[in-house]
Amino acid sequence: MDENAVARSESTHEHGPGHPHGHSHAHGGARLGLAAAANSLFAVVQIVVGLAIGSVVVLADAAHQAVDALGLITAFVAVRVARRPATSDWSYGLGKADALGGLVSALLLVGSVVWILVESVRRLVAPEAVDGAGVVVIGVIAIAVNAAGVLLVGHGHGEEAISLRAARLHLLTDLAGSVVVVVAGIALVSTDASWIDPVASIVVSVAVLWSTWRLVSSAVGVLLDRSPGGVEASDLAVALGEHADVDVAHHVHVRSLGAGRHSASAHVVVHGATTVHRSQQIVDELGALVGERFGIEHVTLQVECEHHCDDDALDHR
Repeated sequence: MDENAVARSESTHEHGPGHPHGHSHAHGGARLGLAAAANSLFAVVQIVVGLAIGSVVVLADAAHQAVDALGLITAFVAVRVARRPATSDWSYGLGKADALGGLVSALLLVGSVVWILVESVRRLVAPEAVDGAGVVVIGVIAIAVNAAGVLLVGHGHGEEAISLRAARLHLLTDLAGSVVVVVAGIALVSTDASWIDPVASIVVSVAVLWSTWRLVSSAVGVLLDRSPGGVEASDLAVALGEHADVDVAHHVHVRSLGAGRHSASAHVVVHGATTVHRSQQIVDELGALVGERFGIEHVTLQVECEHHCDDDALDHR
C-alpha cells in the first residue's frame, strides 16, 4: 500500500457534562487538602504511640495511614496541577506529575513496610509485652479519622472523580486495617497473648503492600504510556474503521496525559481520492466519534489515500 498523506489534523473536543468547572476544582482541592492534613497528622501520632507502647500493629497501621496521606496529597496536587495550562516547553501540560510523585512515594513506603515486617517476625520469635488498652484506644481514633476522611472526600465530579475515587479507596482500606488494630488490641487485653500483635501487624502490612503495588502499577502505566484502562488501541482502530469513508485505521496509539485526560493518534485510509476539505470533515467526524465513545478529548488523525492520490480526480470546489 502506497501511503500518500493528504491531510493531517488534530481534533480537541470538550464534553459539556463531564467538563469540570472552577468551583468544582476548588471544592475538591479543599476537601482533599483537609483529608490529607488530618491523615498526615494522625500518621505521626500513630508512629509516636506505636513506639511508646511497643506495638508493631500500630506501626503497621501508621504505614497504611501514610499510604493514605500520600495518596491524598498526590490527588490534591493532581487537581491543582490539572488547572495549569500547557506551555511551549510542556506542550502536554503537567498531568503526569502526580504519577511520578506517586511512584517515588510508593517506593519509599515499601522500605518502611519491609522494616515493619522484619520487626514483626522478630517479635514472633522473641515476644515483647504490648499495652493492649493503648492499641484499642489508638485503633478507635484511627477508625474515626478514616471514617471522617471518607465522608470528607466523597465521590467527586468530572475529571476529579478518578483522583477522588482512588483517595476514597485508600481511606476505606485503611478503615478496615484500623478495625484489625482494634480487634488485636481487644484480644491482647483479653488473652495477653503476645503473638497477636505481630500477626495482626503482618496482616495490615500485606494490605499496605497490596495498595502500594496497585499504586506503583498505575503510576508506571501512566509514565510508560500504557493504554488507559477501558481503552484498547484495537477497539479504537475498529471504531475508526466503521466510518463510511474509511477503509482501515493503522498506527493507532492511545495514552494517558495524566489527571484523567487521554490522547489518541492514528492513520486512517480513505476510499479513493478526496479533497482536502472532505478530509477535514472526515477528521472532525472521527474526532467526535472517539470523544463520544471513548471519552478521549485530544485526537490527532492523519488521512491517507489507499493508492497514489490522483490529483486530477480531486474536485476543487
